[in-house]
Amino acid sequence: MIRARALLAVAAAIHLGIAAMYAPHVPVEPHLPRLLDRALSFYGSLSGARTHFDFFAPSVSSQARVEFRVRKADGSERRASLATPNGEVNNRIAMMLTFFSYATERERLLEAWGRYALGQFPDAAEVETRIEVFELAPMAKGSPQGAPRWIEVGRGTVRRGGAAGR
Repeated sequence: MIRARALLAVAAAIHLGIAAMYAPHVPVEPHLPRLLDRALSFYGSLSGARTHFDFFAPSVSSQARVEFRVRKADGSERRASLATPNGEVNNRIAMMLTFFSYATERERLLEAWGRYALGQFPDAAEVETRIEVFELAPMAKGSPQGAPRWIEVGRGTVRRGGAAGR
């Protein structure tokens, strides 16, 4: 009975040690020997001990959005957003916005989103696509507190029957 308790205490201590190792924002995986990392990854994936708790850490990206400025041939324009009431679709849009962080994909995504908007608005002559990121005010002590705002991080224009532009 005492041996079983001791074994259980050791197992709990090892589990808590693994959880504590993965809990901070600092990734430990690059510093572990490959064999140990694979074993810890397997155990951590099964038990949940490998979860990084960085919900409010700098690695958590800001909210982003896709906005369209749809222009008709007569010069009138309206605004639209790439968002739907469907949560699953919005998750997929969020995943595309993650890919926007890759410089090699930005132009293709801007053009694809612009062509999508042209398909949604048959009377549009051109669509300007803007990607914006929500910037929060810094929370550091002593830093000036500005109002949160949307910052443009990408823009592209697609014309009906024409090539994409910047």
